[in-house]
Amino acid sequence: MDREKLELLFDILEGCKGVEQMDIHHPEGDVFVHSLQVLKWALRESSDQELIVAAMMHDVGKIYDSKEHDKIAPDMLSRHLSEKTLWLIRNHMRFWYYIKGETRKLSKVKELSENKWFAELAQLARWDKLGRNPNMMIEYDREKLIEEILEL
Repeated sequence: MDREKLELLFDILEGCKGVEQMDIHHPEGDVFVHSLQVLKWALRESSDQELIVAAMMHDVGKIYDSKEHDKIAPDMLSRHLSEKTLWLIRNHMRFWYYIKGETRKLSKVKELSENKWFAELAQLARWDKLGRNPNMMIEYDREKLIEEILEL
């Protein structure tokens, strides 16, 4: 991924400032704060640039609609991200339905669990859950983050 593309992605991410979330699920604050927390965990635990970008961008669809954000974000980003990154974003909510046992149709279970990126999806879900800390303050340094992602 090049600098120009990352600059665009950070512009989109910054558009999440002030996008409210339900306190019961997101006590940490708005979509921007949540995304920064998730990104922090991703950068700490992975060197996979596509997975890290998925972590950073997974909720940007909430700019337009909270309930359909997992469908909106891949459409918004389709010209800018890899197939893998888009798949991770598109399926990050499906993972929770799978884990909770709410995905009952065997073909849907296999479609998800047998995907070559399922392990990365589990990692994204871990970070998504960890990125809900109301006591974690992240210093936002756009340039430093861009450099860190470019170095991967």
